[in-house]
Amino acid sequence: MEIRPLRPEDAEQAFQLRVHAFSSSTRGDYDAAEVYAPDEHRLVAVDGGRVVGHLAVWPVHQSFGGRAVPMAAVSAFTIAHDQRGRGIGSQMLTVALERMADAGLAISTLYPSTPVPYHRWGWEFAGEHVRRRVATRALLDVPAPAAPVELRPYAPADLDALVELNDRRAQREPGALIGGDRWLRRALQADPDEPELAVVAVRDGQVARLLAAGQEAAGDGIFGLHVLRLLGADRDVERALLRCAGHHHAAAVTSVLRSRTADPLLFELSSLTHLDPGCEHFMTRVIDAPAAMTARGWAPVSATIELDIADGRGAATHVRLWLEVADGFAVLTPGGSGRVALDVRALASLYTGFTTASALAAAGRVSGDPPTVAAMDDAFAAPAPCMRDTY
Repeated sequence: MEIRPLRPEDAEQAFQLRVHAFSSSTRGDYDAAEVYAPDEHRLVAVDGGRVVGHLAVWPVHQSFGGRAVPMAAVSAFTIAHDQRGRGIGSQMLTVALERMADAGLAISTLYPSTPVPYHRWGWEFAGEHVRRRVATRALLDVPAPAAPVELRPYAPADLDALVELNDRRAQREPGALIGGDRWLRRALQADPDEPELAVVAVRDGQVARLLAAGQEAAGDGIFGLHVLRLLGADRDVERALLRCAGHHHAAAVTSVLRSRTADPLLFELSSLTHLDPGCEHFMTRVIDAPAAMTARGWAPVSATIELDIADGRGAATHVRLWLEVADGFAVLTPGGSGRVALDVRALASLYTGFTTASALAAAGRVSGDPPTVAAMDDAFAAPAPCMRDTY
């Protein structure tokens, strides 16, 4: 068994492995020109010349506390059906975590098909991806923009401006991907995922918004609009594009929007009965605790907390650190009494703002005296983390 970066001669086997794992087909039409991910970002397990495992690790950034944290986005992790139970996945995750640490990636985030194996390796539920289905006609209830907004079809020359716009907005949204031009390109790429509707809004000569949507079957011959990407410089411009989608109500009875947990749309529709929320959760792992803590932003409080972090998969099973928070920044130094004990999974949920130290303590996941746990609540306080992208 060899775990190594993907080579060109592995590409078709890795593609078929993904098709078999993530679709209803047993085989797909391989296209060598379609690059899923650069070879250096993909690991394969090879046994006797056969690719029996695959995973991709995208080095990106994720926003926490208004700052960009270096993050490893894990995707397309699969093991051949007849090779499961041999420990191949564990071997691959061992190598992947070592590569993430060597690359200076402080945390890792993924969407699990099943959480159990990732729990064993230190990932924990840490945020949401929310989709809301609304009656398309209801989008016309959104107030019209205060000033005229020019709408025109998207052109490839708009992409750089849209990536910059995406990253500015993402930095303000806890859990959002920063540097996600790959996901923007995917929302705008050619067949088979070419959007039915790709519109940009222009204000003062500058691209200020993007709406990219595709058609989806909603059952019984009815179609809906699936909004792949909706981003903008301000809410006024966003309203213009939401209303643009609303004008498609004759062809698309419903629309699915990738939304935040608390979205202004909730306040602007005339009837909440139009909303049908649904979500899936992402999982996060803290790879390098000192790097992760210093990279994110913090609440404007002052606190000193002595942590004992257990990580059964790390180089040391327990790490004791002084966490000092002040003026929106944190410094970690080795040492301390370890007055607050938690494992790396609990740390991930706390780190992203998905839950509080008090809630974790009530669940037996954090141990510490009440004043210190309360200080942790204040220090880690943040809006609920939510990611608009999936991968």
